[in-house]
Amino acid sequence: MIGINDVIFAVVGAGILFILYKAIAGAIRIFITRASIIPFNPDQIDHVLENCYRTFPIESFDFNGDTFRRGVEVRITTNRNITIEGQFIGANQSEMVCLMTDETVIAQEIGSIMEIKPL
Repeated sequence: MIGINDVIFAVVGAGILFILYKAIAGAIRIFITRASIIPFNPDQIDHVLENCYRTFPIESFDFNGDTFRRGVEVRITTNRNITIEGQFIGANQSEMVCLMTDETVIAQEIGSIMEIKPL
């Protein structure tokens, strides 16, 4: 027969397993983030922008109460303390944002972004 001690032990054990699971999942998420950096030649900028606008059609993006619109220069800090500066191109339904620097297009997972500031 199951007693009250067994029930309490099961609840406490499940709570500990849940906390452990969340901690491990968070640690894995920090180390496995989606980011892509694609270099391009400056003479290809029109073609690159056309592809970016099609891939990242959402023109405005809300982050921590601030709205960033296409064309705004921003500085992004990721959860790995990497700083990216560039022009905000757009966002998509896959939880990614796109930035363009002078020589690269960067797609960054929104979940790995710690801070966004306008320049």
